[in-house]
Amino acid sequence: MLRNLFGSKAHARVFMPPGITLPAGAVEAHRRRHPAATGQTKAGQTQNFIVFSDGTADGDGAAQAMLDKAEADYAATQVWFGGLTPPGLPFYVYADPNAGGAYHMTCAGTDVHVLSDPVRAPGFLTAEIVEVFEAAINNGWDCAVTNGESLSRVLAFERHPEIAAEFNPTEQDWWAQGHRDYVNDNSAGDTDQIASGCGDLFLYYLHSQLTFDWTTVCGAGGPTLGATYQALTGYDPQQGFKDFIAALKAIDQAGTLALPASGNPFPIKT
Repeated sequence: MLRNLFGSKAHARVFMPPGITLPAGAVEAHRRRHPAATGQTKAGQTQNFIVFSDGTADGDGAAQAMLDKAEADYAATQVWFGGLTPPGLPFYVYADPNAGGAYHMTCAGTDVHVLSDPVRAPGFLTAEIVEVFEAAINNGWDCAVTNGESLSRVLAFERHPEIAAEFNPTEQDWWAQGHRDYVNDNSAGDTDQIASGCGDLFLYYLHSQLTFDWTTVCGAGGPTLGATYQALTGYDPQQGFKDFIAALKAIDQAGTLALPASGNPFPIKT
């Protein structure tokens, strides 16, 4: 997800809270299937995950939390993506105090670093699981730009609402800064929080306002979120964006959206 940030040597794909960036040194130390670093120990293994702790109390807690929840999150994601099994299994997951949020080296990368936080780690891992499925389905979801980044976010929030409120400012900032159309323009990178805030809300609109289930949404990938809307509804994506904005104007309060902690204000009566 970090496009051009680290040059040609690394193209990390990241899931970060607003205001957090991934140190270049953290990426330089990351290698696919790299051996455990000093202080890292194998915390456990499930069918699809091998999880390592960083050796701290928080790392141990995060590793155990991920072991407890990763298989259920994987199973839910597999349903959303039509039952496919991605290549490169099992996931190698490292509780990492330098992760910032979570990252892997490519959208398909199953070698994942996740912040050492027992409460938040399972949700951040889920976002990266989703990105691996996006790469596997190969129907237009791209974790390096808005449509794929936003899908990984909202599906992680679906499974782990405890992390959703952390990202609400991105939705508010997109609205406050003029609500640019990132539905039909998919050129923003995955670290563009404003674009992702728009994408999150539009995916909620598809799911909760227009009532498309997540499996149907995931199966309707395309080059933009607008293309996904058109595939689902048969209607012009420019009009879809206008209708989306009109719905949100109903909850505008002096330039601020009346959002619940989940970040999903839909359905909205208009």
